[in-house]
Amino acid sequence: MSDERKIDVLDHGYVRLVDSMGSDVSVVRSARVSYDAAWRAGDDAGSDARLIDYLWSNRHTTPFESVTFTFEAKAPIFVLRQWHRHRTWTFNELSARYRELPNEFYVPKPEHVGVQSKSSKQARDVGDGLTPVGVASSVDHLRASMEQAFGCYQALLSAGWPRELARIAIPVATYSHMFATVDLLNLLKFLTLRLHPHAQFEIQVYARAMRELIRPIVPVCLAAWERHSDPERSAAK
Repeated sequence: MSDERKIDVLDHGYVRLVDSMGSDVSVVRSARVSYDAAWRAGDDAGSDARLIDYLWSNRHTTPFESVTFTFEAKAPIFVLRQWHRHRTWTFNELSARYRELPNEFYVPKPEHVGVQSKSSKQARDVGDGLTPVGVASSVDHLRASMEQAFGCYQALLSAGWPRELARIAIPVATYSHMFATVDLLNLLKFLTLRLHPHAQFEIQVYARAMRELIRPIVPVCLAAWERHSDPERSAAK
């Protein structure tokens, strides 16, 4: 049976929704208490939707903190390090001090490589004609380099090196995994940044996966965010 709360991404990665607390109704309930309104959240779906849209569009955002999510993510280490910059999340990650990491690493598809952007120091440009010379062979060279690094890592472990030191041989493309917990407000802020066209492709795919995983739980809140803040929608206009 397929896991509807899990979406596979990249070559070996995935995002799974492990747990959640709250819903659209939780946001409405938290907002209405500020003016001591009678309890009626969920009784009038149209009224609730209008209130959520008003809250988000006017940046009255604390009610969105009433909903929380916990995800399990398997991702390359360099993606997790970007993710950890969002310090409103809480993270618990696999430690290579405690166990040997499996021989799994990310190798980009040739069509996702692109070239260094001339207008942005940290970005790449991808599209027709924007491909390095010999990209297929260089991808193969990258894969061979990863395999060599893992061979060194495993040789160090076999020679008796401690795990905490042998791990320095592995590349940042190595897959790790973590549990990450965040409230809805800060998840929406994450999506606003990491779905931007200038965000790195390898983290965009995780953001898209989480957006779809939360949609059944907070469809009204997500729709309000998409109307007013979705960078993909803005870029398409």
